[in-house]
Amino acid sequence: MNWPNALICELAERRCAIFLGSGASAGSKGIGGVHPPDWKTFLEHLMAKMQTTSEQAIAESLIAEKRYLEAAEVIKSDVAIADFTQFIRDELVAPKFAASEIHKSVLQIDPKIVLTTNYDDIYDTYCRNGDAAAGYNVCKYYDSHLVSDLRSPIRLIVKAHGCISNPSKIVLTRSDYFEQRLEHERFFHVLDGLFVTSTLLFIGYSLSDPDIQLVLENANIAAPRAHPHYAVIPDDAHAALRKSWSKSYNIQFIDYPAGDYTLLNNKLIELTQSVNEYRKLHIS
Repeated sequence: MNWPNALICELAERRCAIFLGSGASAGSKGIGGVHPPDWKTFLEHLMAKMQTTSEQAIAESLIAEKRYLEAAEVIKSDVAIADFTQFIRDELVAPKFAASEIHKSVLQIDPKIVLTTNYDDIYDTYCRNGDAAAGYNVCKYYDSHLVSDLRSPIRLIVKAHGCISNPSKIVLTRSDYFEQRLEHERFFHVLDGLFVTSTLLFIGYSLSDPDIQLVLENANIAAPRAHPHYAVIPDDAHAALRKSWSKSYNIQFIDYPAGDYTLLNNKLIELTQSVNEYRKLHIS
């Protein structure tokens, strides 16, 4: 697992935005040693809040077939809004998750922009504690200050699917996404622009989100370029899928042995050191 020199340069020059997926939070621990749920577990737990047994059975079947977006659609349509809000608080707020090793490395890399589709606020809270708190802004898709933040020297955390701070605005389903994309058109146009103009480094992200796939594909078609995006992924992804993703999204993969999170964390520490050494030699 080696970091490309071009990626180190892009990060050091702050031309690279880091995209954090759910895997970045998976190593976080909360009260009682619990970890944030992955997508499948999240849906299974939310399914318990459904009001109709027959709908619950349909959702269970969809989850078993790994049709998670369709399962989310069925589940959310059968869960009361108040119950959904309480569920989000119980699952993602009450455990008081601490930052993961990935979060700590990303903060040390100190990018201008961190993008995420995660609902949790673990990285946000970690950045906004201590002396550097005033140096970070969080921009949800329904906030109006994205462009102002991009033009300022402040570090920016962009939450494209909402945040636990406002459960009613969380984007859980495909219909949620298209509804919010229509209602908050300006935000998503700027986000699309970031995918075209910035190098992206995906960490803890499976590239399975169809919304992000579409944005990446459109960006690659609209502005094909020599410089790729990068994605840190386990080495067990199927060769045909890797070839398809690489061609469709212009992504270079950086593999780590599947399941070896200790190695991944150590390599991310090496990356932070390389980025900071570059800055000392070429920027400071």
